[in-house]
Amino acid sequence: MPFDKRIELIREFPDRSIKWLLETPDNLHGLLLVVADNLADMIDYKRIKLLDRTFISDDFRKLEADIVFKAPFLYEDCSVTNEVIIYILIEHQSSVDNEIAFRVLSYMIRIWESQRKEWSNSNISIDQRRFNTILPIVFYTGSQQWSELKGMRQLVDIPPMLEGLIPQHEIYFLNLKASSTDRLVKKDNPFGWILTVMNKENSDSKEFEKVVCEVSEHLQGMSESELENWTKLMHFLLALIYHRRDREEHERLLKIIEETIPEKTRKEDVKEMGQTMAQYLIEQGEKKGKIEGKIEGKKEGLVEAVSLGLELKFGPDGLILMEKVQKVESLERLELIKEAIKINNNLSDIEKLI
Repeated sequence: MPFDKRIELIREFPDRSIKWLLETPDNLHGLLLVVADNLADMIDYKRIKLLDRTFISDDFRKLEADIVFKAPFLYEDCSVTNEVIIYILIEHQSSVDNEIAFRVLSYMIRIWESQRKEWSNSNISIDQRRFNTILPIVFYTGSQQWSELKGMRQLVDIPPMLEGLIPQHEIYFLNLKASSTDRLVKKDNPFGWILTVMNKENSDSKEFEKVVCEVSEHLQGMSESELENWTKLMHFLLALIYHRRDREEHERLLKIIEETIPEKTRKEDVKEMGQTMAQYLIEQGEKKGKIEGKIEGKKEGLVEAVSLGLELKFGPDGLILMEKVQKVESLERLELIKEAIKINNNLSDIEKLI
């Protein structure tokens, strides 16, 4: 992986890493094996298409945690039927969204609306138009308990005899933190093993080391034809370690991974990735320290200026407010107080600003 891509992965890991993994068809297959194993092998992954930004409306494009594919759907005899759309909503937030069924339905409508627009632009007659089936998946990575998704019928206040009027759509749901390891690795897919690390990312150091070792060993079973995805999964694993685990664990975890890799070139690639991440995080820490130092220095200067202004203008009475002033964290507020002292002769008015 090029250096700039590695840095991009490290920098954007919290928000885009799962989406980045799922852009690889093999990993999408792995996700479907977990959430919809009866359908997972009925998708033609060789002809799958990641739908680009031209497919969806401008406001929909801003949903960075959403990913949409289109692929041929296969019968059991491998004959091709109509294409299906796979829509994945990745929920990172910790809180449960009880209106998720409505959100998913609204996104599905937008996808179908974009199809209608395409038909109109292509002058396709109405009798030839057929919407694609959408397979919606909610991938929840938060830690709050979320046992099931509420359907639209649970969200609408409606008499039982009118329930048939409410649209119903099935949603495949993966609550990652609540899933057992057996469920995630049932099909022994590499992506499923990576999910186990995410599942255990907050466990104690011994348990996490054990999981990392086990997962890395399983990934070494990937063939040379899978080398590109092996590299991607290993980079993800390292990025997760450097983002989610304490710094004192990093070197030990990297060594554990290296010891599971028999092939020299792969071992060196992983070592280089670890060094890149470590150096990047050190540099970011240094930058943060400098910024915080500058802010703290500016705050001290403003506090001193306010103190001088209060003393010169209001004497000992003004200095009574200094205990409150020193508790003000906002630089903007301190600036405001400093300027107010210059133009306001009423000490009580100054106190109201603190």
